[in-house]
Amino acid sequence: MTLKVGVSAQPIPPIELTVAQAGQAETDGFDSVFFPDHLMGWFPKSIWTPEASSIVSMLPSPHMYLDPAVVIALAGQATERVELATGVTDPIRRPPAELARTFLTLSHSTGGRAILGIGAGELENTAPYGMDYRFQVSRLEEALHIIRLLWESTEPFDFEGRFWKLNKAVMDLPAYNNEFPPIWIASHGPRMLEITGRYGDGWYPSYPMTAEEYGEKLAIIRKAAADAGRNPEDVVGGYQLYAIVAEDHETSHQIMSSPLAGAMAVVATSELWERAGLKHPLGGDFQGLRDYVPEWYTKDEITKAMASYDLGVFHDTVAHGTADEVIDFIEPFVAAGLQHLVLSNISILAGIEYLQPAREGLKKVADALRT
Repeated sequence: MTLKVGVSAQPIPPIELTVAQAGQAETDGFDSVFFPDHLMGWFPKSIWTPEASSIVSMLPSPHMYLDPAVVIALAGQATERVELATGVTDPIRRPPAELARTFLTLSHSTGGRAILGIGAGELENTAPYGMDYRFQVSRLEEALHIIRLLWESTEPFDFEGRFWKLNKAVMDLPAYNNEFPPIWIASHGPRMLEITGRYGDGWYPSYPMTAEEYGEKLAIIRKAAADAGRNPEDVVGGYQLYAIVAEDHETSHQIMSSPLAGAMAVVATSELWERAGLKHPLGGDFQGLRDYVPEWYTKDEITKAMASYDLGVFHDTVAHGTADEVIDFIEPFVAAGLQHLVLSNISILAGIEYLQPAREGLKKVADALRT
């Protein structure tokens, strides 16, 4: 199977720019564009300053996110080939019936190129907005079951669940060309991996990991798929990989040492910090996005946490260096079963001056990997 290579694009205003990102990705030869679904970004406004990064001149707030469903619909009309996906949404903010209808609609608007990227959700996108984040994994599992029922049932049906109760529910909107949108699940822990094997058409992890860990987790998914009577090979092995492509290795280390890289490291789990021989500044059992809401911390608290950062936190799990070095980093993942790589360019965190060189580097990486 030929490796597919996509790119993660930020759905930010002006919306014409975001749609143009999808068109540029298609022109550059990428196979997919994944748009995150956020109400709140990872960085508190208190540290989003010109001193931290020149990116502030282009994006005055870290919390400016367009609705990715609208963006995908528009991008679908502006492109012809690339797959378009959420990377990822959740069933806490968007209930299963609405997800089922939205992605059927997006499948029609993109000519069958829409992918429902979904996960259990994040604390920052739910709790600040009055939504209950508890039981998020159980909620996701039930939502996936309901979405499949809505798509596949030909008659009105009832469903008595823990979170949703359906009474003669029906969804007669037809699938585009008789094919339902693929469901890709963002999963990392054992239970989520098993859910991916039972319900997913693709796996879309994003937490930094080694190639060995990637292969081990993919094996859990494939076993769960087989146990559920599915063809294990039908679950596409995807991965959103954070990447820094620079003209030389030293420059990539400079980017990785920038203030906003330190702020991004605060979002990482305590386990990732421990691998670097460091204690997570927010606690020894900190679970990253399951525990983190950036605006719940003061500027002093975040600044102090950032001061604990060392590039060792990301050094072994974030692809960085020249294009050739990034390719060398990725190849073991391909050997471990990676089939669809989505590159997330984090070089821009250090400043907009890195945007164009990084884009050219990512294109070089994608071209080389596909061949």
